[in-house]
Amino acid sequence: MIINISDLFLSFIGGIMIGVACSIHYITKGRITGISGIYYGVITFNWDEFYWKLSILCSLVFSTGLMYQIFGDESIMASSSLAFNEIRQITSLSYTIAGISGLLIGCGAKLCNGCTTGHGFCGIARISMRSFVAFGLFILFGVLSCFITMSEHKEDGEEKYNYNHVSIIMIGLSLVLLSACLLGAYVNKEQFIDTIVAIPVGLLLGVGVVFSGMIKRTTVLSFLSLQQWNPQFLFAVLGAIVVCYFGFRLLNKPLFDVEFQYPPTKKVTNILLVGASLFGFGWGMTGICPLVGLALFPQFTWQVGLMYLGSVSMGMRIAQCYLNKYQKVDDQVLEFNSNNYIIKNDNEQNDRF
Repeated sequence: MIINISDLFLSFIGGIMIGVACSIHYITKGRITGISGIYYGVITFNWDEFYWKLSILCSLVFSTGLMYQIFGDESIMASSSLAFNEIRQITSLSYTIAGISGLLIGCGAKLCNGCTTGHGFCGIARISMRSFVAFGLFILFGVLSCFITMSEHKEDGEEKYNYNHVSIIMIGLSLVLLSACLLGAYVNKEQFIDTIVAIPVGLLLGVGVVFSGMIKRTTVLSFLSLQQWNPQFLFAVLGAIVVCYFGFRLLNKPLFDVEFQYPPTKKVTNILLVGASLFGFGWGMTGICPLVGLALFPQFTWQVGLMYLGSVSMGMRIAQCYLNKYQKVDDQVLEFNSNNYIIKNDNEQNDRF
């Protein structure tokens, strides 16, 4: 077991920041902050929610980029570990592993309707049975996957670029896109408040991811590893859940909306079990969830920025195609049962006469 008290303290503080971000989003707009759903809305150009969703992602990238400029290869506290992984620890990830991991995570997140933020932080804080089951499967299959693929984790990769310059470029790009989102939301009045709220949510998520150590894939892999277990990630989860638990119960209705928005079902379904298992297995291969994959843009690598996130996008689209087909079959069954019910009622009524 590896324990660094300073790292545990920072993880808990980072978790609190993530919890505050999720609570702000919930209190103001009544939304669960699920990064996988937000990411899917952006890549599919869902214009009804596009500007505020892209604003969260841009604010997240801006925040982690700024943190990288401040800390870079240094520690946040004197006795803590480095704030970011060295670039070699990210580029050591093989393209094959990154692609398979992203595909499984994309499919899994879409099938189980959530990821580490939606289920792990917000869902557990809401005392949702679906989220307890999903997050438990994330960890279970993450541990299994981490054990199986441990031999594929290389020690060092390559560092081809000056990442101080890369992070500055990502900061500038995120500001340009954020300005475009604000302009678009101003024109489209319905999304303006949502976009304004999204900015502090994304900024806090970015700072929280860095402080908690989740930005380092080695933090998650060491938590999922049975050989050198490190509880740092657990403290981040606890910090976020504690804040969300109380934050979600402050108001009876959101400040800028009519009612709170909850997932469409509370049932633990087979699709949830399959999706959470796929997500967990993919997560254990790389130690990167959608939140972290997006937060790593200031440390842009082809393995994460292109292969991993591209595969996540592909996995989500594949899963959505399946869900669309499954939903059509489900609707047909419901319609068939409904027709039978009507016929039965008619027959019963005729028998009475």
